[in-house]
Amino acid sequence: MGIDDVTLPRLTEAYRNRYYDKGHWRDETLVDLFDEAVAERPESTIVGPNRTVTYRELEDEVRRVSAALQELGIEAGDVVSYQLPNWVESCVVHLAVANVGAVANPIIPIYRESEVSYILGDSDAKCVVVPAEYRGFDYPEMIAELAPDLPALETVVTVGGEADGHESVDTRTYDDMAATSAEGYDRPEMGADDIHALLYTSGTTGDPKGVLHTHNTTLFELRKTVEILGLSHETTVFMPSPVTHVTGMLYALELPYTHGMDLVLMDEWDAAEAVDLVETHDCNMTVGATPFLQGMCDEVPDDWSSPLRFFGCGGAEVPPDLVRRATDRLDCTVQRVYGSTEFPTATWSPLDAPLEKAAETDGLPAPEVSVEIVDIETGERLPPGEKGELVAHGPELMVGYLGDELNEAAFDGEWFETGDLAILDEDGYVEIAGRKKDIIIRGGENIPVKDVEDRLYEHPAIEEVAIVAMPDPEMQEKGCAYVKVKEGHEFTLEDMTEYLDQEGIAKQKYPERLEIVDELPMTASGKIQKNVLRDRIADELGMEPVTR
Repeated sequence: MGIDDVTLPRLTEAYRNRYYDKGHWRDETLVDLFDEAVAERPESTIVGPNRTVTYRELEDEVRRVSAALQELGIEAGDVVSYQLPNWVESCVVHLAVANVGAVANPIIPIYRESEVSYILGDSDAKCVVVPAEYRGFDYPEMIAELAPDLPALETVVTVGGEADGHESVDTRTYDDMAATSAEGYDRPEMGADDIHALLYTSGTTGDPKGVLHTHNTTLFELRKTVEILGLSHETTVFMPSPVTHVTGMLYALELPYTHGMDLVLMDEWDAAEAVDLVETHDCNMTVGATPFLQGMCDEVPDDWSSPLRFFGCGGAEVPPDLVRRATDRLDCTVQRVYGSTEFPTATWSPLDAPLEKAAETDGLPAPEVSVEIVDIETGERLPPGEKGELVAHGPELMVGYLGDELNEAAFDGEWFETGDLAILDEDGYVEIAGRKKDIIIRGGENIPVKDVEDRLYEHPAIEEVAIVAMPDPEMQEKGCAYVKVKEGHEFTLEDMTEYLDQEGIAKQKYPERLEIVDELPMTASGKIQKNVLRDRIADELGMEPVTR
């Protein structure tokens, strides 16, 4: 199903009128925002691991790559995927895709054949941009192997070198595209309600889901962030989170242009290097998952004079004690933030929130966001203090999934059903209290277990398997596989790793512990009791179990 074939529940006339009348949505695109930033702050800089550019230099490169995309036949509404690290080229590609009215489809670099083939096929991507090589992996070779089964894919662009392609696709280099004459670029007509980005969120009961955002949904999120944090042209953003994740895309590839901010990118996490970058470039805000906060907190010296003003932390469980410790160690405001690819920032605390609220809760509903807690079975609204499913709506909520059946399941009228359990306190603060979804949140990344379970079920030695989250002091959660082996067979952790390697599964999905059992605990109806297994592995580790 293509984007044009989807009925988007939040692009009706009623929604448009409501948000435009209140000024939440405007007749403005990312292209307009960037043009204004270049005009007002041409010497602002983007510092990457490979090079540094000013906004003026970035604008010239963006126009050249935009012209090259149009020469390749990329038109308004086409999907352009990019699987790039936190490089300056990622900034260029994201803006160039917007410049030609196409749809940006960022793909996390650690994804491999299984995930990439699905995303490129489901999105009908016409072009994909990949590194020639990154961290020892040959991306063009992977794309060449997948290309015969991707009829919509026409062009592969390699960054950092040339590569052999496949006869079914045209292979170009980024350097050649960046050398194209900018005079060939012709800006198409585009509107703020056009689909601007297609991001895939980890599926919990099957394949990943394509999340559709317009210029209006993402730009409202940016304006809201500026308002809450009091950001300005004096802000320098530090971004270690992948720019192909919703956090990195919004806060690195788009937020700086709201006020011509400087940006510092980090492509491979190293806590000591992160502290050095923050000091060297006077970075004063960042957003990242729990391991980033933990790592910097452990690395800074006792007498560190921190330029940081704000560290927003979310994507995985954020221990209250870590927030308290980091607030002191980093000498900045540390806030738990709750959001998702579908709803980037649903809750976070104001800067003047009491430390206990910042540490113990996930904050207040963000400006113009409405949240309710509902009974899981009946859907009835629950009073403060009672746990139920969190439902929400607001101007930055996605306009829909790439799939009508997904939208029907996710929305109750205007309310988006998050699948997360929460409690609302008497002061209006939200505390996320568990998940209905069968996932592992490893270092802020949602890892669905069903895909790996389904693959392992196909292994000739396995009779039954269940993957559950186990607590981990560094990554918050990791996967543990409980396996019942068929009679006469043996199965080891090494066997599992080699098998998943052969299946082309992304390595971050691999269970990192294996428990062989005679029987799996079952309910009367025959379902595996994963809560029992989570308690069991936590007890073996001497830690508190992961809540589900």
